[in-house]
Amino acid sequence: MLTLSKDMETGVVKIDEQHRELINRLNAVTSMGLKSISKEETQKTISILEEYIVKHFSDEEALHKQSNYPKRDEHKQMHKQYISEFRTLKREFITNGESPKFTMTLNNSIINWIVKHIKTADAEFGKFYTAKK
Repeated sequence: MLTLSKDMETGVVKIDEQHRELINRLNAVTSMGLKSISKEETQKTISILEEYIVKHFSDEEALHKQSNYPKRDEHKQMHKQYISEFRTLKREFITNGESPKFTMTLNNSIINWIVKHIKTADAEFGKFYTAKK
């Protein structure tokens, strides 16, 4: 189970709150492999997670623009790349269904990318944003 540790906080309240919610949703998806639920329910949960990721990235990018963050284009590109990767995994699930390999790939993809992104790119933005206040 993933938690938003102190070293993952950006100092930007809205972003940190959304990261907590994102992690809660990630935990729901990653725990699905441990439960016996239908393919439809799993697909619905993955779609809800996708919607939240897109919303969060959009909100974050709005803060980048509002604060004139100099690395906003680079950061936005990271978001686009991850959304593409996530959607590829979602299509794989729709096509092939759930399997231990899929669950492991999804978990690793989500957790590794999100944690790395929060600790690096989002933390860097957090420092920039809070310094401007």
